[in-house]
Amino acid sequence: MIKDKEMGKKLLESIETLNEAAYELYSMVLNDNERLDDFVKTMQALLIGIKGNVTGLVVEEPALKCNLLVDNALDTLEKLGEISEKKRKLGIIKNELIPEIGEAYVDLLFWGGCFPDPDAMFEYYNNQMKEFYPAPETDKGRYRYDLSVAVMANTDVEQVEKCLKSLNDAVPEGLRCEYVLFNDGAGEKVAKYFDDLADKNVKVINYKHQTNAPSVIYQLVEGKKVLFLTTENILSKTAVSNMMKCLTSNKKIGAVCPAYVEEDKLDDAESNEYLWHQKSELNTDVVLAPSNEILMPTMLGAYFPFMAKRYTEFSSKAMSLIGRRNGKLLYEAGDALACRVHKEKDEDIVLEGIKQFERIMGINPMLDQGVDQDLLSGLDFKNKEKRVDILGIDSSFGINLLAIQDRVREESKNLRTNIYSLNEVETYERDLEAIAKKGRFISDWDKDFDKCFPNARFDYIVMEKTTDKLLDLMLLLKLLERLKDGGAMAIHTVEEMPLSDYEPRKVVGDWQILYKQSDE
Repeated sequence: MIKDKEMGKKLLESIETLNEAAYELYSMVLNDNERLDDFVKTMQALLIGIKGNVTGLVVEEPALKCNLLVDNALDTLEKLGEISEKKRKLGIIKNELIPEIGEAYVDLLFWGGCFPDPDAMFEYYNNQMKEFYPAPETDKGRYRYDLSVAVMANTDVEQVEKCLKSLNDAVPEGLRCEYVLFNDGAGEKVAKYFDDLADKNVKVINYKHQTNAPSVIYQLVEGKKVLFLTTENILSKTAVSNMMKCLTSNKKIGAVCPAYVEEDKLDDAESNEYLWHQKSELNTDVVLAPSNEILMPTMLGAYFPFMAKRYTEFSSKAMSLIGRRNGKLLYEAGDALACRVHKEKDEDIVLEGIKQFERIMGINPMLDQGVDQDLLSGLDFKNKEKRVDILGIDSSFGINLLAIQDRVREESKNLRTNIYSLNEVETYERDLEAIAKKGRFISDWDKDFDKCFPNARFDYIVMEKTTDKLLDLMLLLKLLERLKDGGAMAIHTVEEMPLSDYEPRKVVGDWQILYKQSDE
């Protein structure tokens, strides 16, 4: 946030004037107005004045990208003078200049006037953000396109071509489809390549100066669904169609990503619902989502600007958290294959991202990252023909619970699974609500446990964190009573188990797994 509020207000007014001028410029080009050149010079002078004031503010608030957006707008105006074709001029004004100025306004408003003030951010999130980024549906709930394909170029032109070729092969025939091609400072060769592709259904945004802020894309999409990807990615021919099948299989699914493999394993897999895996977090290098819900604009950094890569490296985790906290399911379609060019992360950005993410979301994004393979290796997932019920105790994001569910689906071809959750940490309560059929916060095991899902019996009970209370013999016996015959209780501990004499036991890594024998 900037200290000089009066300066910020004046700059916002200047950008607002500039926005009106951009629409006027469109009209002037459309009507072949002879005053066009002079009008452009006036806009350039206004932009230069804004830049002079904004540049100083960036030192005060490093998150600001308004200066770069102004530079890009100046570059756009310069390009207009070099182009004679009216259609192309109109496309550049509509798809590039107007969105650039809109982004500059929102960037200065949020980073300069809202962040990190909780009240100001609340006002933005609840009252302002959807005014700046309205959903693309028409008044009657119709859309110009079935699918908007948004491509963010962050590689050299050779990889861009390779990505787009795989994309063209993967987009199903018969869809009303548009492309939004965003060159975020990837160079002149990429800019020329995109310009050559510009057409009625191909919108091009060429930034000379990199912003790492893809939110501009959401200003342009007009499809019912949006497929976003960076040019680091290559898709199999069936990837998009299988992701779409997964997304439309359940109204609660908010977003779908592909499964990543090596390029030589990029097969055209047939649709297979047993390979659709619910996830706690999605990889957002490639993601498919409805355009009018919260996940896509959040991932792009439109609805929640601090999620964009401009300020944090953890945009995928942020999108996933927001999705779960809004009741959306996240899926990886294992029958939709993709591969990705490896790129090194900027460690400074990562460290700064951790700090800001924890500050805003209340959770360290580096915690609870992966599935515990020791746990999975100690459990049996075959021959689970009846409904499978899984209870997690202190399971943080529920990553291991979802992995158990996935293995049951794959190995037993069984989609009838339920997750239950008992949680002692309030921080994760909302995050577990999205994946669990039933969840309870529990503060006193002696008083509360008997009331929690009293009629439920479980195939798997997974205790991921332990305390003296959780390792109390009486509580463990009560938990064992909740197991179905043949069920397993996995406890993450190196402590000596008080139940060794009660049930068969296996030790795998730091997991002690007890099995309830059948009475038969």
